[in-house]
Amino acid sequence: MTSSHTRKKIFYGITKSNWGGAQRYVFDLATGIAQEFDRAVVLGGNGELKERLEEAGIRVQVLSGLSRDVGLANDLRSFVQLLRLFKSEAPDIVHLNSSKMGALGALAARLVGVPTVLFTAHGWAFNEDRSVLSKAVIKLIYWFTFLLCTRVIVVSHALVRDVSRFPFVQKKFVVLHSGIVPVPLLSRAEARLKLMPNAPEHARWIGTIAELHHVKGLSYALRAMSEVTKRHDVVFVIVGEGEERERLQALIGELGLNDRAILVGHVQNAAAYLGAFDMFLLTSVSEALGYVLLEAGFASLPVVATNVGGIPEIVEHMHSGLLVPSRSVESIVSAVCALLEDPDRATQFGKALKEHVDASFRREPMLMLTMKLYK
Repeated sequence: MTSSHTRKKIFYGITKSNWGGAQRYVFDLATGIAQEFDRAVVLGGNGELKERLEEAGIRVQVLSGLSRDVGLANDLRSFVQLLRLFKSEAPDIVHLNSSKMGALGALAARLVGVPTVLFTAHGWAFNEDRSVLSKAVIKLIYWFTFLLCTRVIVVSHALVRDVSRFPFVQKKFVVLHSGIVPVPLLSRAEARLKLMPNAPEHARWIGTIAELHHVKGLSYALRAMSEVTKRHDVVFVIVGEGEERERLQALIGELGLNDRAILVGHVQNAAAYLGAFDMFLLTSVSEALGYVLLEAGFASLPVVATNVGGIPEIVEHMHSGLLVPSRSVESIVSAVCALLEDPDRATQFGKALKEHVDASFRREPMLMLTMKLYK
């Protein structure tokens, strides 16, 4: 395809328009890439990502039926919409994110002759709790997506290891860590007043920012907190929204944590509230990198996180935080209590994490390296 544009046209694609790590990545690329590119985003839903992109002056196309869940009719309609969109817009580059948009978008882009198709992997759906057959089908779809793409960006070395046996596509992978811009923090008093105004006065705050989804392992965190609260004066604050809300709220009641744990829900610009916390806890059972750990790092928070996926590429055990096995309530309890009982070590870990994140996970290098893949 020979472009008639004076600037190369890029279409970014992503399935969901909420505000998670993959969505922040798309926002940073669409708003941060040099003005020599004509940028637009195609996505599903009308969430915070769409709002932020439009506020930043980025053109957005919404696919009405696109969602994370499989639905043959909606998926087929989304594919046809992508075909028509790419045919009429004639982009020079299509940069796809998330599993479903990756597969549908790569096929549509190739069928209409888009010359450069990239896919960024923010995690593998086959690492979630699924049947053997379901995992096999998902792996096949990923492999098909890789074959259609010119390059595949992965946000951690751990993700590359997970697909190291996929044939004919290994040379397409390039590891490119996510990078962020630090968010100004609210004062501790202001952040706490807005998140949990009735918290016990002298309690220490353990917090997390996560989608309420089973892959985030929040049930393990809550069970751990039911033990931690027996030993220490703490509260556990969960910032985020999602499909697991009712189940997690019921679990809070079952564990007797109604005055010690709270589901705050969605909070705009949640990273600005990290100053409310004394410790950050991430209990994911699967995690490509852990974007929120970068934000916790810039806030100098001591971290306890599960030793899964790309998390160890951010947090070094016993140097910049504590890593624990996933799904291990006992290990979470032990690590959290260890930091509560040794505040000097906790402070040291927070400083070390900030130094590492500041040196290795800035947005500008990520943007520059990504632009090289476009040229």
